[in-house]
Amino acid sequence: MLRLSFALIGCVLTMGRFVPPVLADDLQFFETEVRPLLTEHCYECHAGESRILRGGLRLDYREGLLRGGDSGPAIVPGDPQNSLLMQAVRYESMEMPPAGRLSEQQTAVLAEWIRRGAPDPRLEAPPAKLQPVDWDVARKHWAFQSIPVVEAPVESDPEWSVNPIDRFVRAQLRQAGMKPAAAADRRTLIRRATFDLTGLPPTPQDTAAFVADQSEGAFERVVERLLSSPAYGERWGRHWLDLVRYATTNGADENHGLPEAWRYRDWVIRSLNADLPLDQFIVQQLAGDLLPVPENEQAAGDLLTATGLLVLGPKMLAEQDKEKMLIDIADEQVDTISRTMLGLTLSCARCHDHKFDPLSARDYYALAGIFYSTRTMQNRDFVSKWMERPLPSLDVTERRREQQQRIDAVRSELEQLTAAGQKDLAAARQADLEKLQKEMPQYAMVMAAEEGERCNLPVHLRGNHLKPGPDLIPRGMPSILTEVAPADSISGNESGRLHLARWLVSPQQPLTARVMVNRLWMWHFGRALMRSPSNWGLQAEVPSHPELLDWLARELMRSGWSLKSMHRLVLSSRTWQMSSVQRADYQERDPENRLLWRQNRRRLEAEEVRDAVLFIGGGLDRTPGGMAGSVDAPRRAIYLPIDRAALYEMFSTFDYVETAGHIEQRPATTVPNQALFLLNSSLVHEQSRRLAESQGGADVVFPAAAAEELASRMFEVIYGRAATPAERTEALTFLQQVASSLSGIADERERRLQCWATLCRTLLAGNQFLFVD
Repeated sequence: MLRLSFALIGCVLTMGRFVPPVLADDLQFFETEVRPLLTEHCYECHAGESRILRGGLRLDYREGLLRGGDSGPAIVPGDPQNSLLMQAVRYESMEMPPAGRLSEQQTAVLAEWIRRGAPDPRLEAPPAKLQPVDWDVARKHWAFQSIPVVEAPVESDPEWSVNPIDRFVRAQLRQAGMKPAAAADRRTLIRRATFDLTGLPPTPQDTAAFVADQSEGAFERVVERLLSSPAYGERWGRHWLDLVRYATTNGADENHGLPEAWRYRDWVIRSLNADLPLDQFIVQQLAGDLLPVPENEQAAGDLLTATGLLVLGPKMLAEQDKEKMLIDIADEQVDTISRTMLGLTLSCARCHDHKFDPLSARDYYALAGIFYSTRTMQNRDFVSKWMERPLPSLDVTERRREQQQRIDAVRSELEQLTAAGQKDLAAARQADLEKLQKEMPQYAMVMAAEEGERCNLPVHLRGNHLKPGPDLIPRGMPSILTEVAPADSISGNESGRLHLARWLVSPQQPLTARVMVNRLWMWHFGRALMRSPSNWGLQAEVPSHPELLDWLARELMRSGWSLKSMHRLVLSSRTWQMSSVQRADYQERDPENRLLWRQNRRRLEAEEVRDAVLFIGGGLDRTPGGMAGSVDAPRRAIYLPIDRAALYEMFSTFDYVETAGHIEQRPATTVPNQALFLLNSSLVHEQSRRLAESQGGADVVFPAAAAEELASRMFEVIYGRAATPAERTEALTFLQQVASSLSGIADERERRLQCWATLCRTLLAGNQFLFVD
């Protein structure tokens, strides 16, 4: 009966192949010898049930073996010698299983099985834990479609019908049977706008002027003033620097300082203040050195400086396999650019096709080839040096020419003296020559990229550059997107950076404009329309307001990619101007406020907290540009050094923790260390005392009418509003309690000053300071 159960199996057609009949003896050999061996030693990494499928190879069904993985077919039926599987288990071409070699008997079993023609009854692939990406389905994914032309809904409510943003939002609220919140009061509005656009609080004078100005266009004038402030670029530049992993040290294995990194940061700030169109902003960072060189020195230097984006990332400078160092740098660039501009995690396709998105390993190496063909490293020394280039300067060029003439004259004289045997005079002139050479005027240097040796990369098997695939992949862009937005082919003498940059901002490209307006919305509302700002793949949720997102993307392009135009549009909307006050019934129905029935309350970011404390205390140095000497400098936080190996403690306390990679969105935690910082840090102590001194606290006796007035002014300065009668009373009680605890201070003026400083410090630790309503 057993022999009958393993009867001859007829020839069948599967996966486009004719499968020869399996003899009963061969089948029994497979089931008793081969299948248990494969199951025990191979399925962990090479089966549908594997947590991660290694090398694209499945050994749990016949076609998987014949098709093979990244390295090619695993077996050649009837030919053990030329079967990759045998080479692997013999530790010849690779070493499998990695945990230890099979026994000689087990190796002989596999060889005998292949010699017999690899008879295998497993004709159907077992269901995989993770199904492969269906590219036909993926092509229909909403984010990979061209951005449609969308008309804003008609809205009958006159207050919500002017700004198209409001019409989209109001339509969804109406459909849900919900009403928008009332408008925020004017004090809340100017505080929100000032922090949003400049990262600083409004002064009491600015607030009072806006509250008093009831004329038409008063708020629009506030917005224009804020957009014209140098502080605008300092605030919105910080958002961009998060995306492109800006820091002033290298991190990684050799945490050397990046002394010229600040020039890139200053370029970002200047560009945003000048409202450089966002498409040009992107193109210049990827390929500024490949654009026509302007006659203006500053403009020419800016094009070089912009490419610092490609050089800023962390690098394993002491890696002795320099090819690995370079491909790792290209990988980091692929990750930063794809997540920042496209909202795609393309670097996940380095070792294998992307597990969730229609991004193949070929797509990855096509893009990586562009960056590998770009030079961002100066050399391949034991500890390698990143690329720096001189900034153009006619003045330096002329001074160098004049200095060279002096050097040449002294060198000529030195040669004559040497020939005449006048050793003493020659030694003196030699010293003069060396001094002149040391005094040669130097160009200012900037971290910048340039074209490298152009080359196409092969797929690296399992991401290992030592195991290249057989074919070179032409440089290019992800194929799922070029089907929608075709890209020009890249010639052999170009890296492809300029092609990539222009393709990213082409009107047909479906992602860049969407990604950018989604980020802008997130930075204005605290939450994005599409929840995962840097992952727009198949796992991404549909946006809360998809038509609004597409309309905004089109509007960004229609406005000439002007960020400031988009700010005006958003801030003039009723949606942005709504109160953040909650409604219990709406909160239960829509706890995350996805329908935008109110504005979101948000916690200040680390830089805003620090800068606002300095600003309120009067200690903020508003000098723009350059590099602050240390984290203790009273400059705006954007100018402070960012050490990847030793981040400023205040930054990490308030959730700025990632310095080596792309930050899609800052988290907002609430932990005890934050309150302890605001109560105990020397920064807060110093600025609280300065504020108390500037308000004349040493001379204000309490309890008294003057003390009530001063307490109310403190609320105005710190919270942007006057204290309520109850808060005034509470403040005076608090001051008296503090005074009792400081009774040991004999100097009455000093004691009063410390009392008022303690009140300031307490107000700074409150949520009304830390949060924007």
